[in-house]
Amino acid sequence: MSDAVKPGIAVAGTFTLEVVTAAMATILDEVEPGRSVTVAPYGQVLEALHDPAGVLLTNTGVNVLLLRPEDFARGDGLGERADAMVTEFLATLGGVPDHSVATWLVAVTPSSPAVTADAALARWVGQTAERITATAEATPGMYPISLDRVAELYEVAETHDEYADRIGHLPYTDEYCEAVATWLVRQAVSSWGKPKKVIVLDCDNTLWTGICGEDGPTGVRIGESRRWLQEFMLAQRSSGKLLCLCSRNNQEDVEEVFTRNSDMVLSWDDVSAHRIGWNPKAQSLAELADELDLALGSFVFVDDDAVECASVRAQLPEVTVVELSRAEDRIRGQIEHTWAFDQLSVTEEDRLRADWYSTRRERVALRDTSADYQDFLDRCAIEVTFTALTDDGLDRAAQLTARTTQFNLAGAVYSVPRLRALLAGAGQGWAVRVRDRFGDYGTVGLVVAEQRGDVVELPVFLMSCRVLNRRVEHEVLRFVAGHADRLGAETLLLPLRPTARNAPARMFVEQLTGVLPGANDAPSTVSVPVRDWVPQLTRR
Repeated sequence: MSDAVKPGIAVAGTFTLEVVTAAMATILDEVEPGRSVTVAPYGQVLEALHDPAGVLLTNTGVNVLLLRPEDFARGDGLGERADAMVTEFLATLGGVPDHSVATWLVAVTPSSPAVTADAALARWVGQTAERITATAEATPGMYPISLDRVAELYEVAETHDEYADRIGHLPYTDEYCEAVATWLVRQAVSSWGKPKKVIVLDCDNTLWTGICGEDGPTGVRIGESRRWLQEFMLAQRSSGKLLCLCSRNNQEDVEEVFTRNSDMVLSWDDVSAHRIGWNPKAQSLAELADELDLALGSFVFVDDDAVECASVRAQLPEVTVVELSRAEDRIRGQIEHTWAFDQLSVTEEDRLRADWYSTRRERVALRDTSADYQDFLDRCAIEVTFTALTDDGLDRAAQLTARTTQFNLAGAVYSVPRLRALLAGAGQGWAVRVRDRFGDYGTVGLVVAEQRGDVVELPVFLMSCRVLNRRVEHEVLRFVAGHADRLGAETLLLPLRPTARNAPARMFVEQLTGVLPGANDAPSTVSVPVRDWVPQLTRR
């Protein structure tokens, strides 16, 4: 897709938006050239939700709603009309997925100072805000966006402009509008990009102040800034990031800090992998990528050493490098303003990821002691289950289409609304969940089937790299073949878009056809006879 036609951001709100949207357009042009910002007419947020030709329902990118609850009562005050407007708005908002393929961000903006002086209005505004947030949380493809920390994060001195609110329905200062604009663009960009998967941390003067080899395990200091940094990284781990160490040190010195320094927040068990020694850090990062079987483009490297950071930037340009400030009082602000750590939604599988990698060594040990590969698979006791794809699973399904590059045949990225639209047509989808003797992999695969006469096409067929070489893909194909057989179809069609990253998918095609597609080959469609894969017990 060319830059000129990239989906952009459409905005509607309950107050005057010009300052916010102008700032959004400037920021978006800097970080995502080719994407634009469009705005619904003033005061027509409800109309924009109804208008099939309007800026919201025609947009395929990100839609933003900026809602100040008191505006629903503006003019007429509290009463039946305000309640009816909110009820109609929420009913329309909840039905958005049936009419839109965009990702929706819903932000409730701060109440005016006048609201706090009116107890009845304050109570109504609070209840309305809760209703808006609850509707957004329950609606597929829609995300409530908190603005609670925006003023603090961007050091905004004054939030409200009561005079501009009275004369122009512009309730916020320019400074606050610009801060909100930045925050919203960050959320939109995080929805378009592939989330980072690995954070690689230096140790000395990064996780702690001092040099463990010289100051000793209890001599290094974990002050307020380092403690906050470790707490932040622990939260990143909880949201699905793998934490790794890359330190020029003796390993025993580093381990002793983790085990003996009582001020440490992170534990050694929180570390998924490490390279502690005297090799160049660019080399160590490449080795970590090989060990974890993850692309370097999914890595964030955090180090205080300017030379090390410059070396990694030069040798591994795909890695995101954060050169940590030497001024401890600036660390928190620097990290909080680093967009690479943003993630719009967190799924159950994100929370399982780090724990799964912690058992990876046990799986490797089992493989090394097995008589052959089939023996290894048998001893793993792999279980594959299929769950019909419903609204509850769409966040994880969309995430898989964005993140999975190795075993992904068609390679298309789907938002939650686009997946929902696919399933609302002729498509049926299933989430693939895998367990083995060591634990639960979570939902690691996705397949969508569309019947077209006597053929069934699979526009989505993908699996996480965590289950590659487990023959799970064969179980998926057998399952879909059984589904196709019950529909009376004779052929499965597998769209393939070859890339340098999806070698495992191309090798799977080679198993099916005897021909290995090249990374630079044109997109094609692979035909697979249903009878060759349908489980015998399901045959008609």
